[in-house]
Amino acid sequence: MMTKEAREARWAFWLQHWRECEAAGEGMAAYARQHELDADEGYRWKRILRRAQRWPQTQPSVAVATAVAARKSVARFARVRITAPRHGAASLPVRLQLLLVNGRRAELMLEDVGELARVLSLLEQPG
Repeated sequence: MMTKEAREARWAFWLQHWRECEAAGEGMAAYARQHELDADEGYRWKRILRRAQRWPQTQPSVAVATAVAARKSVARFARVRITAPRHGAASLPVRLQLLLVNGRRAELMLEDVGELARVLSLLEQPG
């Protein structure tokens, strides 16, 4: 069993590292690697701090909220590689599933891979 002093020291240690991690805008995994810490232990202490009501209950700043909102509205695409079908292989339709920023979903079935370039150019046009 951990003594009260040791527990207080761990609380202070992890709370400081979590503050530095958030200030740096990094995830705990990257921050922990950089500072030679155990990320799993960091997440465990975050849960402990919350249960003990020692986790700060501050509201995010306007700048942070604006940055998060702006980041959510940016379209993101996954990098794909299109290869020609093997010789003699049947051409299969391409199925695309899109999740749009406004929450709507779109599903497209393309018979020809060449149609993909046309669809992407239409999606990249300004609204």
